[in-house]
Amino acid sequence: MLHLKNFDLEDLAMALENHFMDYETFFWVDPATGTIEMWSEEVADEADTEGWDVDDRGGIRIDPIDSYEGYRDMEQFISGVQDARHRDRLTLSIDRNKPFRHFRDAIHQLPGELARWYEFHDAAMKVRAIEWLRDNELISPEEAETALATSP
Repeated sequence: MLHLKNFDLEDLAMALENHFMDYETFFWVDPATGTIEMWSEEVADEADTEGWDVDDRGGIRIDPIDSYEGYRDMEQFISGVQDARHRDRLTLSIDRNKPFRHFRDAIHQLPGELARWYEFHDAAMKVRAIEWLRDNELISPEEAETALATSP
């Protein structure tokens, strides 16, 4: 088991949100080092010449979070928006087809809210990354709980 400091939480958060890859292309973490890497056919071909693969190294696949979690983040963020016009505009953006794209378009037109969104989003993803490490037994539950208690 490693310590939280051995992991790049930003890289892990990015991997947890990456919905643009197929089943044969994915991110994984090396439990011996905490390194997060991408696996693909090309990497597999190179790795075969070096004599290792993800499974041989005990790698743990990082599957992306479900999209409903991202949608829930947008809902939670919107509920905290103070300006009623902004809140209404953002609410309408996610009540449409392609809510993620429409939310992104709407939030970029509200500069004050955009900065708050990034702060909110980064904090939510940091919590998910810590929970993922804990759930995959890469860090101790005690260290995870301490880190989660100090997260915004």
